[in-house]
Amino acid sequence: MNGPGQIVFVFVCLATILFVVLGFELFIFRLACLLCKVPQPGFIRSMGMVAVLLIVPAIVDAAVGTGLIEAYKAGGYPLWEAGLVQFFLALPIHMVICSAIHAKMMNLRIGEGLTVWFVEKLLKLVLVMLLAGVVAAILLLGK
Repeated sequence: MNGPGQIVFVFVCLATILFVVLGFELFIFRLACLLCKVPQPGFIRSMGMVAVLLIVPAIVDAAVGTGLIEAYKAGGYPLWEAGLVQFFLALPIHMVICSAIHAKMMNLRIGEGLTVWFVEKLLKLVLVMLLAGVVAAILLLGK
């Protein structure tokens, strides 16, 4: 499978992964809006909002991470600490950015945007905990 077929196969795989990730994020976002009783945007607008809510914090996170790495290199500190600091800085930065974007795009109060952000993160945490529980149960049953 060499040549153009291989390239098409890789693009189909990447498109499938992108579709699944965006679908998951869209589902979680719309569910969070529903649970918080805020107006849900239409499907197309939701897709745009989810894309913006994924891209903008990623760009800001990259800039903050680069700044931290350069500061840690200049200071002679271990780089693993920069990653740890970035992790703890990213959460409030994402909270402010995503809440403000959501509130601005949907004409909501900032508190409603914060509520949706918290519920969205809580839903993702519950899913991760459920997945970890299933993996732990499978590992325990396998012994």
